[in-house]
Amino acid sequence: MTYATQDIIDALKSTREAKGLSQRALSARTGVPQSHISKIESGGADIRLSSLIELARALDLELKLVPRKALPAVNNVVRSVGPSPVPVPALKELNRTLDTLKRLRTAYPDLSVLTQLQNSFRAFKNLNIGKELEAVRELAKPIREIQKLTESNRDIAKAASLPAEQIKFLQEAARSAQALRNQLVHDIPQTTILPRPAYRLDEDEGDDHG
Repeated sequence: MTYATQDIIDALKSTREAKGLSQRALSARTGVPQSHISKIESGGADIRLSSLIELARALDLELKLVPRKALPAVNNVVRSVGPSPVPVPALKELNRTLDTLKRLRTAYPDLSVLTQLQNSFRAFKNLNIGKELEAVRELAKPIREIQKLTESNRDIAKAASLPAEQIKFLQEAARSAQALRNQLVHDIPQTTILPRPAYRLDEDEGDDHG
């Protein structure tokens, strides 16, 4: 694979993720099979021009041949309108939460809501969340509290599944994270998107964890 081809693949993938689109959703928009999109993004398939045009336009990108000497100016314009870098404090918060979700996925591999949360927090890394950092922190709090309770629970039988109330709160957090992601992608003015005030997980600890 040439360096230029890899640049195109990286641009398609990063733009798809920044828009909060799954490969399946992009497939539905373009008619390009999800399996083929996966192969393209992993470098396992050559991109046909027709597929490249369909994918690019579905992601609000356009293909254009430009004179080589104009590339520096074009690159500067692209950088100026591209996603802003994630501030370091926000990046640390996102990485911390993703690490927590990874540990929870290890404990509860069949809990689909954890995958939804992972997808949203990964997408935040491609978006400008500087002003929404506090909202992201609020979404992350119950996730970390649940992880702490999971790690402190020494009773394997009880740790085999999360209590229904905790799963419900994770689902609310996932919906709120998706709403925030959509808000950032479409540059919608901030509204109240956080879930209802969290019950204190440690207050329920006596009932659920013995």
